[in-house]
Amino acid sequence: MKFINLESHPYELKFKVPLQTAKGCYEYRRGAIIKLFINDMIGLGEVAPLEGFHKEELFECYYSLEAINQTLQNTTEITGEELFHIFKLHSDRAPSLLFALETALFDILSQQSKLSLNHYLNPQSINKIYLNGLHTVHQPSDNFKVVKVKLGYNNIYDDIEKMSEISSLYQQDVKFRIDVNEQLDLPRAIRFCKSMEQFNIEYIEQPLPKNALEDLFELRMHTEIPIALDESVCDLQSVNKIIEMQAADIFVIKPMVVGGYAEIKTIINLARENDIKCVITNMLDGAINRMACIHIASANQIIEACGLSTDNLFTSDLSYVTPEIIDGSILMPKLNGLGFSND
Repeated sequence: MKFINLESHPYELKFKVPLQTAKGCYEYRRGAIIKLFINDMIGLGEVAPLEGFHKEELFECYYSLEAINQTLQNTTEITGEELFHIFKLHSDRAPSLLFALETALFDILSQQSKLSLNHYLNPQSINKIYLNGLHTVHQPSDNFKVVKVKLGYNNIYDDIEKMSEISSLYQQDVKFRIDVNEQLDLPRAIRFCKSMEQFNIEYIEQPLPKNALEDLFELRMHTEIPIALDESVCDLQSVNKIIEMQAADIFVIKPMVVGGYAEIKTIINLARENDIKCVITNMLDGAINRMACIHIASANQIIEACGLSTDNLFTSDLSYVTPEIIDGSILMPKLNGLGFSND
């Protein structure tokens, strides 16, 4: 392969409503589109570390991209394996950048093979991905079978009242995922989980701080509701510790937090070996990262509803068309690579 260039194009996406999280309030989502030019092909990636959630910052990613270009500027021929090595070397402490670079390279490799990215990664990929809806964004008429709700910021009685109101809006077979974002301590978490058992709850996500694994194990012993971990799942080391401590029933995996595709696959395989379900989600990213996550879910045969229906949070998205969500699911694109119809 002949390396031509590696470009970054900054973007800024405005939230329709400022996003309030435990880490702060966000009016904009900032990142960069990565374009990898090899031979006569273009591979797309997206780097968008979110302040308060990622260790790296966007400006650090730009420095790494410049270093990669300098390393490769006089290169004539290079293999995919060599590129993977160089990308990993220069983004070792920036998983969001590693994910963007590997996405761009896999985009090109799958185009060369005349395959969609998911089928390049795994010929046995599944063709339909289920998604969870967001209570604050989607309507009951959108027909999501799983809906995510954020609770845990108020007292338990207010949360029970709010959950009762929300539950009454949906059909009885709709399940709810409650995201608490590390807001509780163990005594409150036990009371909270007990209070939610009257509803159709699929799981409660990250009720305790990410490193409180002993308490998370204890919580699992006190509730019939499965416990999902999100912030706790950041790399292979953290996953091994969670498994050792028996602290989770479900892993909520953010590929742009983990970094490399191989490590993502290893985490999913480890989870399955230990009867832990997996959900693929994103960091409120643009269309490129969401599409990459869709391919990862398909290639790894994830049948749980994934957290990838966040496009409606923005006033406008990146100018790449993602598959239409119909009744809470999407069909995988058949085009080569990432499969954008407007590549």
